[in-house]
Amino acid sequence: MRRAAVVLVIAALGSVAGTTWSAFSGATENPGNVFTTAASFCAAPGPQTVTADADAFVRQTSGNSNFGANTALRVQSASTVIVLGPNNERSLVHFALPAVPAHCTLTGATLRLNASSAAAGRTLQAFRVSTAWTQAGVTWNNQPAVTGSATTTASGTGWREWDVTTQTQAMYTGSNTGFLIRDASESAILAAVQVFSSREGANPPQLVVTFA
Repeated sequence: MRRAAVVLVIAALGSVAGTTWSAFSGATENPGNVFTTAASFCAAPGPQTVTADADAFVRQTSGNSNFGANTALRVQSASTVIVLGPNNERSLVHFALPAVPAHCTLTGATLRLNASSAAAGRTLQAFRVSTAWTQAGVTWNNQPAVTGSATTTASGTGWREWDVTTQTQAMYTGSNTGFLIRDASESAILAAVQVFSSREGANPPQLVVTFA
C-alpha cells in the first residue's frame, strides 16, 4: 500500500461576519492524523518605525554648554593643541518605545541616523545609556553613563545603521534612557567629524523595531 503524506496549513487573516478565524498546521500519514495548534499568534508582526523624542550632542571643550536645540548631531574625534587637550563630540538620542503587540516578541531593532557629511574610514559606536538625561540639560560634563557592549557601523553619508537589538531588548525589560553615539577612537590628531540630522532637522533619527 502506498503511504501518502499531506501537510495542511490554514492561516487566519482576520474575521468575517463576527467569526474569528484561527490558524493551525497538521501533518497526516496513513493510517492516522496528527494535528497541532498554536496557542496564540503575534497580533501585529513586522517592523515599526519611531522617530526620536529627544536628542543632543555634547562637546568636550564646552563642558557646561548644551547643544540640544541644534538641527545637527555631531560626532567628532579630535585633539586641539590650543586647549592642550581633546575636543571630542558625542551624540545622544532617545526614543519612546512602541508597545509590544499582544503575543509578540522583539526580534530586531535598528538605529538609523542620516549623515549630511562624514569623515571617511571611521568606526562609529552606539552604546545603551544607563542613566537619565534631558535634551535641554545634557552637557559633556554631566553626560550619562553607558552600559554593555557597543554596536558599530562605518562612517559615511546618508543613512547610517546600527543593529541595536540587544540594547533595545534591555530597554524593554529595564530602563529606556536612549543611546550614545561616539567615534570608536577618540582624540585623533586630525579631526574626524560626522554631522547627522537631529530631530529638529530634515531627517530625524529613527529606531526601527521588528516584532514576530
